[in-house]
Amino acid sequence: MTSDGGTAHQAVDLADQSPHNELAASDDLALVRWFADHFDQRFSPSSLDARMPRGYKLNDLEVIARAFSAIGLKSRMVTRSPTRIDPMVLPCVLLRKTGGAIILNEIDRRKGNAIVIDPLEGGIEREIKLRQLRRQVQSRVLFVTKADDLSESRFSPEIAKPEQRRSHWFWSAVRDCRRSWIQVLLAALCLNLLNLALPLFVMNVYDKVIPNLAFVTLWTLAIGVIIALSLDLVLRLLRAGLIEHIGQRVDLTVASRLFAHAMNVKLLNRPGGAAGIAGTIRDFDTVREFFSSATFVSLIDVLFIGIFIALLFWIVGPLAFVPLAALPVVFTLALITQVPLGKSAERAQQMATKRHIVLVETLSGIETIKSVNAEPVMQREWEKAVADASRVNGRMRIWSGFAANSTILIQQIVSVTIIVWGVFLVSEGQVSIGGLIAANILAGRVLAPLGMIAQTILRAQYATKSLRALNSFMKLPVDQSQSISHDVKVKHGQVELKNVTLTYPAAHVPALNNLNFKASPGEVVALLGRVGSGKTTMGKVISGLISPDSGTVLIDGIAINQYEPAELRAGVGYLPQNPELFTGTLQENVAIGVNHASESEVMRALYFAAMDEFVSEHPDGMDLFIGERGDRLSGGQRQGISLARLILRRPKMLFLDEPTNAMDQTMEARLVSRLGELQKAGTGVIVSTHRHSLTAMASRLVVIDRGRVVLEGPREEVMAQLLMPKHEQAGAGDVR
Repeated sequence: MTSDGGTAHQAVDLADQSPHNELAASDDLALVRWFADHFDQRFSPSSLDARMPRGYKLNDLEVIARAFSAIGLKSRMVTRSPTRIDPMVLPCVLLRKTGGAIILNEIDRRKGNAIVIDPLEGGIEREIKLRQLRRQVQSRVLFVTKADDLSESRFSPEIAKPEQRRSHWFWSAVRDCRRSWIQVLLAALCLNLLNLALPLFVMNVYDKVIPNLAFVTLWTLAIGVIIALSLDLVLRLLRAGLIEHIGQRVDLTVASRLFAHAMNVKLLNRPGGAAGIAGTIRDFDTVREFFSSATFVSLIDVLFIGIFIALLFWIVGPLAFVPLAALPVVFTLALITQVPLGKSAERAQQMATKRHIVLVETLSGIETIKSVNAEPVMQREWEKAVADASRVNGRMRIWSGFAANSTILIQQIVSVTIIVWGVFLVSEGQVSIGGLIAANILAGRVLAPLGMIAQTILRAQYATKSLRALNSFMKLPVDQSQSISHDVKVKHGQVELKNVTLTYPAAHVPALNNLNFKASPGEVVALLGRVGSGKTTMGKVISGLISPDSGTVLIDGIAINQYEPAELRAGVGYLPQNPELFTGTLQENVAIGVNHASESEVMRALYFAAMDEFVSEHPDGMDLFIGERGDRLSGGQRQGISLARLILRRPKMLFLDEPTNAMDQTMEARLVSRLGELQKAGTGVIVSTHRHSLTAMASRLVVIDRGRVVLEGPREEVMAQLLMPKHEQAGAGDVR
C-alpha cells in the first residue's frame, strides 16, 4: 500500500517507538510545521514563540491547540476512540499513552487500518491496525482545520460549534467546562433530594413510630437517614471539588488570555498606565470569586426550591402557602437593597482602583519619594484613599447586614406562622403533629438559599461590572493579531520614514510632523535635537512600538505592518532611555528574549555592550543576582545589560536612545569602540545622543526639531554648520 506520493507504509507498533515526552521548540516544532504545511499557512517560529509562554512543551492537547490558533488554525478537542473518528475530518492529533503527539492522517474502515505520522521521524507515514492504535493512544482527539468562515462546516456536526460562541475571551472558557457544570447541577439535584430525608424521617417517627412503639421501624428509618446524610456529605465535598476544578481551569485559561492581551495592547492605547491595567486585570478576581463562592452555590440551590414547595403541599396542604408567600417578599427586599448596594459597589471599585494606583506608584518610585522628602504627601494620599474605601465599604456592610437580618426575620415569622396555623389544622385533623414539624423544617429549607440572596445579587453586580470593564479592556487594539499572518524577515535593516506624522493622545502638537528619514545597513547615524524634539518617538515608530497617524515606515523597502512584531523587533532593536530590568540573574536578564541562548552567545553580547570585564571580574559572574528591577546595579551597568540583551538577538539595525547617559567616560569609550566593531560587522546603528563621543563615531548627523528633520549630512559639514553663528546659519541653508 502506498500513499499519494508513493511512500511505502511500514507496519509498526507505536508502543515500540521511543516516546517523545517533550515536543517543543527544540524539536523544530515539527508537529506545528507539518500542519502549517498541510493547510498552507504561514509559519514563523519566532512569531509563534512570541505568542506562547517561555519553555512551552507541545505534550498536551490544550497547548497544541493554542499553538495551532497562533498560526491561524482552528481546533476542536473531543473525547473519542480512534475507531469512531470520521475520516472526513482528518487529519487530527492524538497523544500516545507513553507520551508524545502523533498525526492520524487516514482511516480505511474496510481494512481496519489507519495511517499515522510521527512528525519527529521526518513525516514518514506508517500503517497500523485501528484496534492496535486504540490501545496505544489516549481517548482525547484534537481535530484541526483552517480558520476561516467555512471552518465550522468542515468539522463534523457533532464537534462543530457556532463561531460566535467560541470567540469570547471569558464565556468560551466557561463553556469548555460544561460537563463539569452539568455534574454540579446533578450533584445539587441529588443534594436537594437527600435533604428531604430528615423532615420525612421526623414526620414518620412522630406519626408512625411513637404511637405504635415500632422500634424496628425506628432503627430502619434511622439507618436510612444516616446513610442519606452521609451521602449528602460526600456529594457536598464532590460538588465543592468540582466547583474548585472549574474555577482553576477557567482561571488558568482566562488569566493567560488577559495577561497575553495586556502585553499585546498598543502602547498608545493603555488606559491608566501600568497601574490602571493591573487594576483592571485584578477585577477578574471578582468574577472568579463569584463563580466559586458559597453565594453562587446558594444561587444554584434556588433552582430547586420547587421540590420543597411541592412536598409541603403534599404533606401539609395549605401551610405551603406561608413559605410560598414569603418568597416574593424576600426577593423584593433583596432588589430594593440593591439600589444603594449597587451604587456603593461601583464607588468601592473606584476607591479600590485608586488605592491600588497609589500603592503601585509609591512602591515603584520609592527612591524618588525618599530623595525629595515626599513621604508625607504619599502617606496623605494613601490614608485618604483608605479612608474613602473604608467609608464606602462600611455603607455596603450596613445595607448587606440590613438585607441579611431582614431575611432572618422573615424566616422566623414564617416559622411562627406555620406553627400557629398548624395548631389549628392539627386540632381539625387536617395535619398530623409529625407533618407540622416536618413542614417547619421544609420551610427552613425553602428560605435557606434566600438568606444570601442579597449578597448573591451584590456579588453578581460586582462580577457584571468587572466583566464590562474587562470586555472593554479586551477590545483595545493590539500590536499583533492572534494568528501569524506574515512570514517576512528583516534581512538588511534599511530604515526609511516617508512623511510620517504622529500626535500622542490628548496632545495638541504632533511629536512627528511630516518627518522624512533614511538609514542604510551598516551605517551609523546620530540624531541630534532638543529635548522633546521627537527623537525618542522616532525610535518607537521605527521599532513598531507605536504606529504613526499618517505616512509610511519601510524596513528593507517593505511596509512595517507586513512584519510580525516579533520578526520586526528581532531585526530592528530598540533601546529606550530608561530600560527596564527584571528580578533574576544577570544571564536571565540578558537572555530573556531569546530561546536557548548559549553562554558563549551571551558573552558575545556582553562584550559588544562593554559589560564583559564587569562580568568576568565579579565573583558571581553571569549568575549575579541583580535585584528587583536591577536595583543592585549602577545606572551604567543597567544600560549595559539592556544593550547586551538587545545585541543578543543579532538585529540588523539598532536604535539607541541616549545609551550612555548613565555611564562614566571609561565605559562610554569602551562601548563606542565595541559599537564600531559591531558596525564593521554590518550592523547599522541609529543613536540619539547629546554626547560628543557618540556623534564622533557617526558618519552622518541628523538634526530634528519639532518633529521634523531640519538639518542632515556628513558629520563634519553638519557640525560646522551647527557651530556657525545664528545669522550665518540662516544664510547657509540645510545640508542635504
